[in-house]
Amino acid sequence: MESKQAGKQVNIITDKSDMEIAAKAMPSNQSCPIFSVSNVSGEGIDKLKEFLGLISSRVSISGQFGLPTDPVEFFIDGNYQVKGVGTVVTGTLLSGTVRPGQVLQLGPTKVGGFTLVQIKSIHCKRVDVEEAQAGQAFCFCIKPMDKKEVIKRNFFRKGMILIDKDANPQPIFDFEAEVVILHNATTIKENYQAVIHCGVIRQAAKVVEMICDDGVAMRSGDKGLIRFRFMYRPEFLKEGTTILFREGRTRGLGVVSKVILPKAVAAQKQVK
Repeated sequence: MESKQAGKQVNIITDKSDMEIAAKAMPSNQSCPIFSVSNVSGEGIDKLKEFLGLISSRVSISGQFGLPTDPVEFFIDGNYQVKGVGTVVTGTLLSGTVRPGQVLQLGPTKVGGFTLVQIKSIHCKRVDVEEAQAGQAFCFCIKPMDKKEVIKRNFFRKGMILIDKDANPQPIFDFEAEVVILHNATTIKENYQAVIHCGVIRQAAKVVEMICDDGVAMRSGDKGLIRFRFMYRPEFLKEGTTILFREGRTRGLGVVSKVILPKAVAAQKQVK
């Protein structure tokens, strides 16, 4: 049994053939399978589990993750001090492959620096694993390469990452983004401040410059180019990343179109 709704094919799953058809259509976002299950008797649960096993992974087609052969990039969203184990960080591996014993860079710190750490062990869903590949969430137990250095919980902050040892990350204060104002009660002008949400980054930023139809201000529904500047510390940010900014009831969405390295900012200040 099937019907069409909102551009999708709605399938009532009754047998194995229905599951196979729906699973093949899932990556194209054209299928909406419906299962009849009972949490009391357990009827239909086995079919649902079997269907989940037939669905192909979207990691390779989502555009959000790199390849296992790419340089390592791991966004940290939590950290713990485990007794008898040490420092543990959790997050999502966006690209690359990580193995125990591997050396990575941890940062940026409050001053924009990176420190070398070694991966002691890897856990995925509370199971010890020997390899982590892009597209999944993991826990890494880490230790600093410098034996004199101690990593405590107050060392971590929102926006920190683990990145390939051979990478040359450039934390920045200034970046440009093409934005749309979803809701704002008044107007957005230069020196306006809002909280930027971008991946694991959470930090206030101010509007340094804007290019819009009005020329000096933006209102609800307006689109334009805004140059932001982080208020307190540099962040690791990449072009093409989606951002959300908010302040009170104000909401805006955007895409980072350009990151401005500190050297370029200093040169601009000298010209002025």
